[in-house]
Amino acid sequence: MDVLGDLVSPERGDDRLWIHRPGPRSRSWSGEQFRVDAWKASNLLRHYGVREGATVGLLNGDGPPDPQALIALFGAWTLGGTVRPNPVDMDGVDVVVGPTDALDGRDLPPGCKAMGFGRPPDDPTVAHFEGERWSENPVPFPADVKPSDRALRTDDGEYTHAELLADGEQASEKFGLGADDIVALRASLSDAGAVVAGVLAPLLSGATITLGDEATITVTGDDGTATVSR
Repeated sequence: MDVLGDLVSPERGDDRLWIHRPGPRSRSWSGEQFRVDAWKASNLLRHYGVREGATVGLLNGDGPPDPQALIALFGAWTLGGTVRPNPVDMDGVDVVVGPTDALDGRDLPPGCKAMGFGRPPDDPTVAHFEGERWSENPVPFPADVKPSDRALRTDDGEYTHAELLADGEQASEKFGLGADDIVALRASLSDAGAVVAGVLAPLLSGATITLGDEATITVTGDDGTATVSR
């Protein structure tokens, strides 16, 4: 496994539960369902200009991410895009993806395109992430993504595909993650440690990511630092 898009490669799709969102709008994604949605998101983002080196702003707030944010995350990575979670400003952002309510009335730089998830946007210049993704082709688009390419930019630094995968493997080994584990992600994607421990480590080890409370391992965020407890 060389780049982050390999985590959603066709051969990895299976019936195991990858992501679970409990509550009134409960929804779960198997490996195959998440892979298909990630590649559909990839093709949709490509239509809106995401290429190698493009920057995708990902709005997800201070709390646990919406599953749609995770789908957008991998959609951008498969194309070689750099993801900036919750950017303070939009300078240099080519496409911004986030809850529709968070995009209402937001000033964007010239040429920056917006995509909202959740309710369909009222603004005709904002695309509906789920609605437009539905009809996209789930076949991977060939992109020249290298392990040394930048994948994530946070307030604390920048991280390449190779660095994030290596950190994810180390976190999986450190906390002994396995297929029977359920990892509760309660931290923002603005924290690179939360991305590593709460997203990449579970997917690398076969564990399930939950956005609820019942879990064997919990990833929380405090002052921008991810904390993992079993």
